Amino acid sequence: MTTVIGGELHKRDLAGPTDRLLQASGVFHLNGAVCDVTFSDEQGVSDFLDFYFAHGSSEVVARLYLTPQGERFPSANMRFQFDRDHQVAAAVLIAADRDNQQYSWMTRGNAGRDDVCLAHDTWNVADTRMPPEAFITVPELREAITQWVVGDVLPPGSARWAEVPDVRWF
Repeated sequence: MTTVIGGELHKRDLAGPTDRLLQASGVFHLNGAVCDVTFSDEQGVSDFLDFYFAHGSSEVVARLYLTPQGERFPSANMRFQFDRDHQVAAAVLIAADRDNQQYSWMTRGNAGRDDVCLAHDTWNVADTRMPPEAFITVPELREAITQWVVGDVLPPGSARWAEVPDVRWF
């Protein structure tokens, strides 16, 4: 049975085999390079995010995955974009449980700016632009990503999230 408490989904209830660890990974764009990253612990997340937020492309949406080891497809996916100059970010998270029910959330914060465009799909910005009320600070996003990797519940409790059932890409 899926355990959903207050709009949260426990990682143990994500789609996929229950006897396998979830592997956290991501695809990040740097200026002139694309990096596939697999995270092994909280320190690795912190070190990589230090590098990424200093040198990563803020024009391309980053993609994170939680995939049961040995499986081809992820059980959960987070996409985010940030603006280095203004130190704001926004994210969307989608997850599927063992019953193949889909859940989706978008960050909610007080860092909104009308002069910044953040989207959750680089190739379809016009249709996936995130509203200013979804903007959080880059430090808030860093913590949400860290909890995405090492925490037990989705969405990560370090940020505020609102359900967005119209957002799907599984």
